[in-house]
Amino acid sequence: MANLSREKFSFDISGMSDYVNANTTELLSKIVIGSNLAEVVSIFPNIKNAEYVPTFDTGAIDSIAGTGHCNTNFGDITMAEKELRVCDYHINKGYCPEKLASTIMGLRLQPGSYNQTTGAEERFIEDMVAKAAVYSERQFWGSETASGDCANGILAQVDASTASTVNVTYSAMTPANALEVADTYIQNLPDALKFTPTVLFLNRGDYQSLILSLRNSNFFAYTVEGQTEMPGAVMIPATNVLAISSEIGSNRALLTYGQNLALGTDLLEDSANAEAWYSQDNKQYRISMQWRIGGTVFFPELVVRIA
Repeated sequence: MANLSREKFSFDISGMSDYVNANTTELLSKIVIGSNLAEVVSIFPNIKNAEYVPTFDTGAIDSIAGTGHCNTNFGDITMAEKELRVCDYHINKGYCPEKLASTIMGLRLQPGSYNQTTGAEERFIEDMVAKAAVYSERQFWGSETASGDCANGILAQVDASTASTVNVTYSAMTPANALEVADTYIQNLPDALKFTPTVLFLNRGDYQSLILSLRNSNFFAYTVEGQTEMPGAVMIPATNVLAISSEIGSNRALLTYGQNLALGTDLLEDSANAEAWYSQDNKQYRISMQWRIGGTVFFPELVVRIA
C-alpha cells in the first residue's frame, strides 16, 4: 500500500475550479461542436432565442438562362427567410468528496475530514461534456414541440414538409446490403444535387454496416489520415456523397448537402462560461454548464427524407 499511496494518478490536477476556468471555452464548444456533425452543417453562433436567416433562389437550372443578347426581360431572385430557434439546456452536477474516502481514491484525499481537492474533477467534467455533446446532437435531430421541447428538430421539420421533400422508404443496412441501400438513396437525389457534394446522415448501426460492406467489397476507402481528421465519416466510392455516423436515430437517414442544415447556438463567444465551485453549505463540488442549441432546414425540397 505504501507504493500505491505514492502513485501519481493521471487525473491529478490542482482543482476543479481552476480546471474549468482555464478550459471553459473548450469545454462548452465541445458540447455543441464536439461531433463531426458540426464539420458539415452551417453554424450560426450568438443566438439567444431565435433569429431569421435569409435565403434566396435565383431560379431553376433549365430556366435561368435565355437565348440571344438583346433580351430585356429580367427574372426575379426570390428572397425569403427561415427561423432558427434555439432551446435552453443545462448540466447541474455535484458530488461529496467524502464519498471517495471508501474507494481507492481515498489515498489521494488530503489528511483529515475536510477535503476540498480530490484530483478526480477533470475526468468527471470530461465525461459530462462528452455525454452532453451526444445529447445535443440528439436534440438537433429529434427534438419535438409535441414532446415539450421549445422547437422542432430537423426530423420533425422534414416530416412536416413531406409534400416538398423527396421521400424514400428506410431500409436497415447490413454488411450484405449496405451498398445497395446507399445506392437507392443516392439515386433519388433531386436533379439540382446530382453533381453536388452531399452528405448521407446515418445512424450508428447503419454506418457500421456500410463500413463493413465497403471492406467486404474491397473498397478500401479507409485512411488513417481521413479518420484522424474526421472520425466516423467516409466517402462512398464513385459518388459525391460523404456518409456520416450520427445521432439521427433508429429507422431514419437523411441525404442533402451539408449547408442545407443549420445549427444555431449561443456558445462560441466569451460570455458563455462554465462555472465550478466548492459549496461549503452543501459539502459538494458543483459544476454548472448552460447552452442553447437548435436547427433548421433551409430548403426541404433539396432533402431526401428517409423514413
